[in-house]
Amino acid sequence: MKRRHFIAAAGGGLAWPLRPGVLSASLNAAYGTAPSDDFWELVRSMFLLDDDRIYLNVATLGIQPAPVVEAVVEHTRRVARSYPPATDWVGLRERLGSVLNADPAGIVITRNTTESMNFVANGLDLESGDEIVTTQHEHIGGLCCWELLAARRGLHLTQVPLPAPAATEDDLVQPMLDAVTSRTRVISVSHVLFTNGTIMPVARIAEFCRDRGILCVVDGAHPPGMMAVDVSAMGADFYASSPHKWLCAPQGTGLLWMAPRWRDTLWPTLASGGWNDGALGAQRLQHMGSLDESRVAGLDAALRFHDALGGPRVYDRIRQLRRHLAEGLASMPGVRIMSPPGDELAAGMVSFTVAGTTAPALQRHLAERANVRTRVVSEYDYGWMRLAPHVYNTMGELDTVLELVDAVTRSGL
Repeated sequence: MKRRHFIAAAGGGLAWPLRPGVLSASLNAAYGTAPSDDFWELVRSMFLLDDDRIYLNVATLGIQPAPVVEAVVEHTRRVARSYPPATDWVGLRERLGSVLNADPAGIVITRNTTESMNFVANGLDLESGDEIVTTQHEHIGGLCCWELLAARRGLHLTQVPLPAPAATEDDLVQPMLDAVTSRTRVISVSHVLFTNGTIMPVARIAEFCRDRGILCVVDGAHPPGMMAVDVSAMGADFYASSPHKWLCAPQGTGLLWMAPRWRDTLWPTLASGGWNDGALGAQRLQHMGSLDESRVAGLDAALRFHDALGGPRVYDRIRQLRRHLAEGLASMPGVRIMSPPGDELAAGMVSFTVAGTTAPALQRHLAERANVRTRVVSEYDYGWMRLAPHVYNTMGELDTVLELVDAVTRSGL
């Protein structure tokens, strides 16, 4: 189906929200459940991408499709005219709960994972001498809250090194369990490591925590929108995330899910009306004063857009793109891949090094030659190059990047 015909079928334009189910029905009617390259070309056309830009950094910040941008703009216009539409908080939490397979009553809308993780750390009753165990692969957004708490309250923070690449789940779980002591009160771990896309066995870690009375806090910045998530089966106490990454929601949209026992007991970091009303449950933490609800309107549009494309279809495409990059890089001399092989432990990112070349130098080269946006993992002195594709990327773009990296491995910079 040509793009102009699709737009007509979808309701005459890309204005959002489209009529319920129209976008999803039109996509399914045109392409079925096994979409072709034409399908993904159409999806790409819904994003405001420059034709000469190869964007491989969704793991830092997702770019919004036109319907999401339009939702934010339209809400902003209505506020400017003094007619702000009422936010459907219940429906929004239900749609987030569907993506997470989590009880919507436990969801609080925040600005990002960093804020969510700070809400957790600041809301716990931890005392001097208590210990937090985490890894040497945590993003600062999920680490600094514990560093602050350790410095302020005399806590002990242990960061566990993990193998890269890991070959088995045990390679990832056992080092963390070995670090636990009688003083351990919290294990804080990323669901997907931002450094190399490793999928952590968080359900196994959460089970270990439950059996020993340890709190399990999961930094889930990446999985929603990238892979299937099952918070209910995971069994963690808290799950924090940033829909502005793989769900392609606007910047300034985050979430925090908490297990039932914390909804009326976690101390709020920001106190406003109802902060001590246990009947409000998790929504006590939602009372933070005025906020930019136009961003929330964009988050809702992003959830509807994701649902219209179809979660499983999106997740399969991301895996396909990651495999293409990983397989291409693995065939090159001098390339060392730091991400796990296969889909069991590897999410939608590929991190690697090139012998004789630094990641910053390679990043500059790719940007200059083909306007490629990448991420250098400089944290913990790793010095890795990270590529993170999404549904708007084409195989041709990935081939261009692979050809440029291959040339560097053979001739240098």
